[in-house]
Amino acid sequence: MSTTSLMTFAEFEQLPDAPGKQELIDGELVELPPPRFHHSQIAVWFFDLLRPVIGKSRVWHEAGYRIGGGWLQPDVSVLWPKQPLVDGYLSGSPMLAVEVLSPRNTPSYIKRKLAIYLSHGAGEVWVVDPKRKIMSVYRGTPDQVVRVAADSTYTSDLLGLTIELPRAFE
Repeated sequence: MSTTSLMTFAEFEQLPDAPGKQELIDGELVELPPPRFHHSQIAVWFFDLLRPVIGKSRVWHEAGYRIGGGWLQPDVSVLWPKQPLVDGYLSGSPMLAVEVLSPRNTPSYIKRKLAIYLSHGAGEVWVVDPKRKIMSVYRGTPDQVVRVAADSTYTSDLLGLTIELPRAFE
C-alpha cells in the first residue's frame, strides 16, 4: 500500500485509471495492487450469497462510495434501500461493506476504513481474514465486534440472513 500527498475529492476523480484499487481516506490517496485470485474468489462467494437474498440492484462488487470528503471501495457491498446518489456517485456508507483482507491491508488501514464506514451510517462491516479463517463483524463502532470462526455460522439481523462461513473458505 502506498500513500501520496493530500488531495481533494475533485483532484481524486481526475486521476487516470490504474490497475488495482484507489481509495481516498482523509485526503490521502491509497493505492492497492490488483487482488490475488483467492481474495477475488472469497469476494465473489459473498456477492453470490447476498445477491439472491437482497436483490440484484442492491448488492455490488467493487462499487465505490463517496463518504465524507473521501472515496471507499469495499470488495462487496449492499446499498441501503434509498442509498443517495450525488453527482452520479453513491453517497454515504453502504448498509453492509464486506472487506476481504489481503497481505497489503494493514491493521491501521482497516481501522481507518471501519471508522469511516461506521461513522457515516454503515449498518455492518464484515472483515474477512482468509489467512486466519475468521470473519469479524462490526456494528456501531470499531470496538463493537463479533468474531466468527470459519467452522461457524453467522446470523445478520440487519439482513435477515444466516451465513455458513465454512463455505466462504473452500
